[in-house]
Amino acid sequence: MKKIVIFDLDGTLSNNVNQSEIIYQRISERYNMKKLSKEEIRELKTNPGLKRLFELGIPIHKLPKMYKESREIASEFVDECSLIPGMKELLINLNDKKIKLAIVSSNSVSNINKILANNEISIFSFIEGKAKMKGKKRKIKKLLKKSGYKTNDAIYIGDEVRDVLACQSIPLEVAAVTWGFETKTKLEESNPNYIVESIDELSQLLLN
Repeated sequence: MKKIVIFDLDGTLSNNVNQSEIIYQRISERYNMKKLSKEEIRELKTNPGLKRLFELGIPIHKLPKMYKESREIASEFVDECSLIPGMKELLINLNDKKIKLAIVSSNSVSNINKILANNEISIFSFIEGKAKMKGKKRKIKKLLKKSGYKTNDAIYIGDEVRDVLACQSIPLEVAAVTWGFETKTKLEESNPNYIVESIDELSQLLLN
């Protein structure tokens, strides 16, 4: 078993994938952007290349402002964020085994703490928030340094290709869950250490 498990939040711990659609719809109305389907919004979140942004009529120079506004909209849904079914029980089991729990997320620390509190979870020892699109590597390394654990003591649990790539560049073992923002096919193409399709599979991976 690993000594510390680092989780992503959105789409991994919390069941808030559908909120991306609402956020995009509001932002697109403000900036007169192209309307997208649920599948296109999901793809945009996980693969926001400049060419794709240009095709959608998204003003590149306004991305920082749009990113900030997206966070503000996301904050409105904090009270509605529930954990993935079975996740709370898994977290409690990990804590009972004296395994340290941590979060590295693009969400704000304030939102993370609110979501955890609303779900009556107070067993995370380390939290790093506001990881930018390509900034998870830095945040993960910062958390490991702060916690005192080495990379071979840890594993990261995420739901996006960028999570996998960040961990591979450290390097750090990574398990990609299929219930989040990315499809199983895309996750497999990124070659994570593990592909996880259920809470039971994740439990077996982390507790055995």
